[in-house]
Amino acid sequence: MTNIRVDVVNKVTFLISSLSGGGAEAVCVNIANGLASRGWQVTLLVLHMKNSAYHDRVSKQVDLLALGVNNARYSFGKLRKYIQTQKPTQMVVFNYELAVMMVLVRLLSQDKFRLIARNISILSQKRELASGIWYRYIVRAFIDRFYTKVDHIVNQCEAMRVDLLEVYELDKEKTSVIYNPVNEIVQNYVNLHGIEDQKEGYFLCIGRLERVKAFRYAIEAFAGVASELPHMRLKIVGKGSLELELKNFAKSLGLANRVDFEGFQKDVLPYYAKADATLLTSLYEGFPNVLIESIVLGTPVVAFDSPGGVKEIVQDGVNGYLVEYQNIKELENKMKEAANKKWDRYEVAKSAQKFSLSIALDRWEELLDS
Repeated sequence: MTNIRVDVVNKVTFLISSLSGGGAEAVCVNIANGLASRGWQVTLLVLHMKNSAYHDRVSKQVDLLALGVNNARYSFGKLRKYIQTQKPTQMVVFNYELAVMMVLVRLLSQDKFRLIARNISILSQKRELASGIWYRYIVRAFIDRFYTKVDHIVNQCEAMRVDLLEVYELDKEKTSVIYNPVNEIVQNYVNLHGIEDQKEGYFLCIGRLERVKAFRYAIEAFAGVASELPHMRLKIVGKGSLELELKNFAKSLGLANRVDFEGFQKDVLPYYAKADATLLTSLYEGFPNVLIESIVLGTPVVAFDSPGGVKEIVQDGVNGYLVEYQNIKELENKMKEAANKKWDRYEVAKSAQKFSLSIALDRWEELLDS
């Protein structure tokens, strides 16, 4: 690891592609705001401000800077200039391609700084399912060659760390696990509105309408329980390239009037609060914020035991049900159980205490101060 003297004033730069409405972006803003509130001098560096859904969430205590480039592959010059002029002592990067770019910047720069990467996915699954010549033969080659040249890699869960160590030959001491914290906005919503006990009769899916989220399984399972649960609907919140395909699939199963496609919603908290249960059917997950947010709001989850950190969140029968991976029949059964069970919503919410923002910030400070 590069030996860097950290200034007396605690400083850190967070680097991410954008502030669009994704899980990594939400976590980045959450941690940046939290550290700033604890007296850290935090710079949040983004490539661009296009589709910036989370811009208004950034604390005024955080110095937000945009480089004005559209893609990581074009960011080298701007990142090098930032390093030369601002001379950060440590940087945390929330993107594989940007981590590689920062390794290259450091290799070609006289300025030395500590470089921490945040692992954002199950790498083995991401590599297996990746499509496109650019990623499979160019981006992946650079990630394999340079990603492990960072000083430290933070994983969102233990399963992610195990996967990382299986993909790359790394010293385990060069890695750590810091769970994604409960978003402060979610906790504030609970403090203001309490735990909602009156549900509105629907299962909820939230996420990008893309292959990896596999919402087709949720629609198929809902078709299997719709006649036994005539009062229930399925709501899908999000947008993506598969929207028309999923709508047609629901229509082919006779569910056009029972499945609601809500599009992208900036505020999804009321959806969680009023749902009977939140579903997760992903092909793989790092550490799904969807499950954490649902549980904090007292809404149980029904989730495939997908590769990743799902099983580190779901406590069977306490805050939801863990379902055998891609077992549609078991998913149907657990959906029926979840809809018919009288849940203790406060116990559901209590199960998320270990994912508190305070605990996560303690871990981040411990790492950044080391």
